[in-house]
Amino acid sequence: MLFCLLISCERKELNFSEEMIEKLADPGEVKNGVIRLPPPPASFSDLYVLTNNNEILLSSVGELLFLYKGYYSKEFNSFESFLDAVLNHEFVLDKRLYKKPTYLESFKLNPNIEEEYTDLGFNSFLKKYSRETVSKRLALNRKIIKEDEYSTVVYILFKNGYDISSDCYLGIDYIRKREDSFK
Repeated sequence: MLFCLLISCERKELNFSEEMIEKLADPGEVKNGVIRLPPPPASFSDLYVLTNNNEILLSSVGELLFLYKGYYSKEFNSFESFLDAVLNHEFVLDKRLYKKPTYLESFKLNPNIEEEYTDLGFNSFLKKYSRETVSKRLALNRKIIKEDEYSTVVYILFKNGYDISSDCYLGIDYIRKREDSFK
């Protein structure tokens, strides 16, 4: 909890702008009663939300829509307001309300990475955990990230307005500013 407070104090602006939330909440076209979500902007898919057991839930727009409709629609007057709460205002999902679906992955933050982030500050943290590719794009420096550290590093980038897009063929995780995903 202290870590989340530190992150929220360091960043003054919202993690997702009003326009970004609107784009994420747009259900797309409806055919035969089935909502067909448009593909997330610029292949954006990973969203991280807090749970009441001090874990971070790795999710997507479709999965959050499922949780909203099943468990939070009475608490929030729209999916858009639900997204704003979980993505910008650290609304905590109650894991007791639903059985953990197998497709939703959650993790606990690595305390060593949290401490390092606090000591370094975001810019130095980003510099340490990134590298420039041959094509001059910013990518995660996977060589220095242990398996149990990866999720925490990516979550810290997420909380600071950066997202990861993976090139599975090349085995590269590109780092991009979130605002660039919504252009």
